[in-house]
Amino acid sequence: MASRTEQQAASVEETTAAFQEINEAIKDLSTRAKNAGDLTSRTKGQAEQSGEVVRKAVTAMGRIETSSREIGNIIGVIDEIAFQTNLLALNAGVEAARVGEAGRGFAVVAQEVRELAQRSTEAAQQIKELIATSQGEVGNGVALVGETGEALEAIVAEVREIDDHVASIVTTAREQAVGLQEINTALHSIDQGTQQNAAVAEQSTAASHGLATEASSLNDILSRFKLAEQSLPRGARRAA
Repeated sequence: MASRTEQQAASVEETTAAFQEINEAIKDLSTRAKNAGDLTSRTKGQAEQSGEVVRKAVTAMGRIETSSREIGNIIGVIDEIAFQTNLLALNAGVEAARVGEAGRGFAVVAQEVRELAQRSTEAAQQIKELIATSQGEVGNGVALVGETGEALEAIVAEVREIDDHVASIVTTAREQAVGLQEINTALHSIDQGTQQNAAVAEQSTAASHGLATEASSLNDILSRFKLAEQSLPRGARRAA
């Protein structure tokens, strides 16, 4: 029993050491999980800020698109004014031609006005084309920024989910660390109790050997005595 108890004590001690290593590993895992949780929290915050920036960019793109349309409307008005000016200058040239030599100077001025109106019309047309191109590019930019915003929102949602999982892992790791620490303490107590049991078993073994020796000595002493009732008849022994 003492030998088996000593073997059990050694096994418990090895188990305690193994659990201590597992406990240290769990503590390290808990620390790493906490660091990962802090990292995901920071990443989530940055992703949320990026999403807010993208939303502001989408709003700004929308305002730019609205302004482009308003500029296009203004250019349309300028084009209309240039067209009307061209007609007026044409009419003025016709009237100056009717007047004859006296209206020649006025006809020159009317021609210059027509040319200015024509250049204004051409410039307005070019501006219209540029604004139309800009509106198309702005529309594409709005679409791309919107897709970026949606992607960032999806990333934020996934990062939040990862953050929740990491938080659960941290909590579980802490609980496991506490449980392993309690198991380690219990195993340490079992180890001490097993060692004490081994010592008691050895003491009991020594006492049993001593008792066996004393019993053998007592048996030797008793064997030297011859009792009187061993040589008497049965009836005599009963009378006696």
